[in-house]
Amino acid sequence: MATHSQNALLLLLVAILLILPNGGAAASRNPRFLGSYEPIDDPEDAHIQALAKFAVRRHNKNSGDTLLLTRVLGGQQQVVMGMKYRLVIGAETDIGPEELYLAVVYEKVGKKSPDLTAFDVIP
Repeated sequence: MATHSQNALLLLLVAILLILPNGGAAASRNPRFLGSYEPIDDPEDAHIQALAKFAVRRHNKNSGDTLLLTRVLGGQQQVVMGMKYRLVIGAETDIGPEELYLAVVYEKVGKKSPDLTAFDVIP
């Protein structure tokens, strides 16, 4: 059973997420429930585009691939201790056709740069 102090702490955490710079991005996308995935309304949003570019750069660095981002088709976001994004992106190499990938990017509260937690081709 949650105590009054635990409820107050949870409310404070949610308020902080909405005020901090990364939380401001979360607030503009209006997630309805803490912990639930919500659709990303605008894949062309500058922040979403920046996250997709980050994901491709980090994947290239980790794998040695030379993918180029072609587009963001859509995705979902989840409020956790920051924001987690599942992005469906298109990327290609200079010698191959575009393939679709699922990139999972996590922006943790208080951390300067996001983490790429998954980057997988969608068959």
